[in-house]
Order: sequence, then C-alpha cells, then structure tokens
Amino acid sequence: MTTYGLRPTRLHTPGARLLHGKGVESAVGAGTAEDWTDLDSDVDLRTYCAFKGWKHQGRIRVGFHWFDDREIADWDRAPYWQGSDPGAPSWSLPPTASDIALCLAHADPRVRTAALGLGESGALPPSVLPLVLIRCADTDERVRTLARTVFDRMLTGAGADALRRLAPLAALVGMRRRYGTWAREAVLGRLEGLPDEALGQLLSAKDRESRIAGLYAGAAYGRLDMSQAWSIADGDPDDGVRVHAVRIAIRLPYEAGRQAVVDDTRARVLARLHTDPSYEVRRRTFAAAVEAGLLRAQELADLAVGHRDRRIRWHSCAAALAGPDGDTVLDRLLRSREMRVRSAAIDRLRDAELVPHLTDPSAAIRAAVCRRLRVAGDDPSARYRALCADSTAVGPAAVSGLAEQGTPDDAALLYPLTRHPQAAVRARALSALRVLGALPDEALPPFADDPNPGVRATAITALRKSPQLLGPLTHHRHTDVRARATSLLARAEAERARGSAAGGRARHTQSRLRPLLHMPRSVELP
Repeated sequence: MTTYGLRPTRLHTPGARLLHGKGVESAVGAGTAEDWTDLDSDVDLRTYCAFKGWKHQGRIRVGFHWFDDREIADWDRAPYWQGSDPGAPSWSLPPTASDIALCLAHADPRVRTAALGLGESGALPPSVLPLVLIRCADTDERVRTLARTVFDRMLTGAGADALRRLAPLAALVGMRRRYGTWAREAVLGRLEGLPDEALGQLLSAKDRESRIAGLYAGAAYGRLDMSQAWSIADGDPDDGVRVHAVRIAIRLPYEAGRQAVVDDTRARVLARLHTDPSYEVRRRTFAAAVEAGLLRAQELADLAVGHRDRRIRWHSCAAALAGPDGDTVLDRLLRSREMRVRSAAIDRLRDAELVPHLTDPSAAIRAAVCRRLRVAGDDPSARYRALCADSTAVGPAAVSGLAEQGTPDDAALLYPLTRHPQAAVRARALSALRVLGALPDEALPPFADDPNPGVRATAITALRKSPQLLGPLTHHRHTDVRARATSLLARAEAERARGSAAGGRARHTQSRLRPLLHMPRSVELP
C-alpha cells in the first residue's frame, strides 16, 4: 500500500480556531510573541467588518475546490455588542476562555472593555494574560487604562517564570505599538532587564518585527554586544533587520565611550557602504552613520568622489559641505567626475576663485560660473576669447564656452582651431562654428578626411539634413564615414516616407470629407 506524507493543515487561522471553540493554547500554537500578535491582528481583522456593519463575502480555495469562506469560519457567530442599555457582548454564559480571548482582540472597543471588565472581578483566566498585555497598548484610551489596571492586578503575586514568558511579547509590543512603552516597562522593569532566553527567542524568530524588537530591547537593556549586532547585520536575510542592526552597532560604541571601538565601527560601515548588495541597505546605513556623526569630512569627500551609487555621492557631498570642515575638502570635491558634486563645491568658492572653472566639462557648471562672474563685474566672453587665442593653452571646454557665450564675430578665433593638433579641440571647433552659424554645410565634407574618427563623426553628423552632400560620402575610403553616411541617409529616407504617408492619409481624409462640406444644411422629407 502506498502512503503519502501529508503536512499539517493551515486551513484555520488562529482566530478561526478560537471561533470553533478551540482553547487559547491551541489557537496560539507555540505561544511565541509573534503568535500572540498574529492572533490579535487576525481577530481584529475578521471582526472589523461586523463592527462597521459591512457585508463581507469571500472565497477560499481548499485543494481543487473553492468554497465560501463562511463555510470555513462564519465570523457572524463571533461575539458582538448587543443592546444599548445596559449592553453586553453576545458571549456564552458564563463566557468561555475562547469567548474572552475573542473579545479581548475584538475590533469593537466596547467588546474589549467588557472582556477586561471581567478582570476586575477576577474572572479572567490566566491563559489570556498575554492578550491583556497587548491591550495595555490599545489605541482606545478607555481600553488602555482599564487593561493596565487589570494587568497590574493579574501580575500581583505572579512568579518570575510567568514574567519571563511575557518578556518577549512585552519587548515586541513596546516596539510595534504606539502606546507600548508602558507594557514593556511593566514586565521588563519587574524583571530588571531583558532575560537572555527572551532575547534569544526574539532574535531567532521568523517574524522580522520580532527580530527588530529583540535588537532594540537587547541594546536598551545592555544584553546585546557589538559582535551580535554585526553578526545580524551580516547574516540576516531581511534588509530592514540588517539596517536596524547596523544602526544599533553604530550607536553602541558611543554609549561605551571607547575610541578604538568607534574607529573599528567606522571602518566596518565604510566597507559595508561599498560591498553590501542592497542599495536600500547602503543608503540607510549611510544615513545612520551621518546622523550619528560617525564619518569625517575626508571620508565623506572620498565617498562623494568615488562611490558607485550617485545618490550616495550626492548625499556624501552635501554632508561633507554641511560640516564644520567642509572647506577643507573642496579641492577633493572639485576633482569629482560627478557634475552635481563639482557644482556644489563651486558654489562654496569665492568669486575670485571661479575663473579656473570656466573650462569645466559641464555646460551647466560653465553657465553658472559665467553668471556669477558677470554679477561680480567680470566678462566671461573676454576670458574665453583669450583662452582660444592661445593655441597652446586652449582646451575643448574653452572652445565650447566661447560658442555658448560668444557671438558670430568670434568665428575668426575658431577657424584656426579646426586644424589644432588636439582632436577634441578640432571637433569642438567644428561644433562651435556650427552653433555660431559660421560654417555652411558645403564646408563640412573635407573634414571627413580628418585622421581622428571623432572629428569625422562630428562633421558627418552635421550633414544629416543635407542628403545631397551625404551621397558621395557613402563611397568614402574610411569605413566609419561610409557607415555613418549610409545610416543618416536611411534615416532621412524613413522620415521622408513617414511624412509622405501622413500627407497621403490627410489628403484621403480631405477627399472623403469634401462632399460633406457641400451638402445642404437641411433636407426636406417627401
């Protein structure tokens, strides 16, 4: 006989088990911190529609068949608020532990309050104590206040074992809930710290929120050391947990006050900024390091110049310049390949220091420098003319700057540069003459014989609107000239075909509409 190994069914949620009358221990399974918060969230979600008076109908797949989800768990049978005066939940008489657990997690605050009211008479079973702890962080003030009173009464005389079992949940509630600080201190304050077994349970939990809560609770109560924090930062599969671990690892050395540990942490963070595979982890690690003041100005400048992520380069530059030592790293930032980094550094320069940056490779930076020089009473165009007049000192950026700031009268300075020994200068001179309108199309084909492919490409591309001049170049001796000329001709032919097709469609439409334009405005019926 063939046997098949079947896995345990997950058909019923924790709240559905309570709804079917199962005990609280059966509903929460292993009883870990995340099991209790999952139970609370599940019941709250399932009872929310009934609380709001909404009709909900869904379908659930079981094997190969679909069923109405009410066949699995009909939440209309859950306790609900009935009557207005005096009003009470529709639970069993007396209410069972399952009823009380359902009511403690119910979406209706009146039902939660009624369940907590049983605690004032001592009728709450010990099995629902974790749910009372969760209610101590409830968003409803009346429920929250009553839950704290009941929780204090239930903890009176409780042993250390009961408190240690509640410690992981108290740490989790303290982090996840807005009003959870009281619940955390109520348990961990009595224990005078976070027990090691509670920390281990949180850090090894499947739920990422539990692991994060373990990190912060362990750091707050001195149970987490640097090696543990870095181990989690290196090995946790969740990016968010790794980021929180790095934040705590950055904070711990300052609390210890040891410079050697701070230096080691700085080295680890810098290495992580370059090696971590997740961009989000790198970005948030950088933000945490800057917030803590861990990175010095020189290290920020190195990141601004050499990091592979442009956003980290931008933020590193901004952080370096915002610090008290920002002016000491301007030279380093000005050598960056990132235009935005150079621009931010140039903004910190005095007017007298701007002249060398007229030849910046970026047109945007050149324009910004020219604007500042004009405000200071300088003439950028005259400086560009002086640079272009000296063939030994001229560079490609100076030629482009003259085209951007000059006039057609400056073409006399640019013509000799088309024969400059430097190929980049020759190419920029051709482009500058075209910008100034001083070089007609007929003068461009001779530059197809230039020894540099870049100059040849500049000349041929400028002829893209002159097919009659491109035709002879398809038989040129240079392969790249023939290929580019052929490509430009094909593109021009395709554009002409598209234009002809569009014109044909327009004429066809006009021919169809023309008879309608001459129709009489009204037609008499016979």
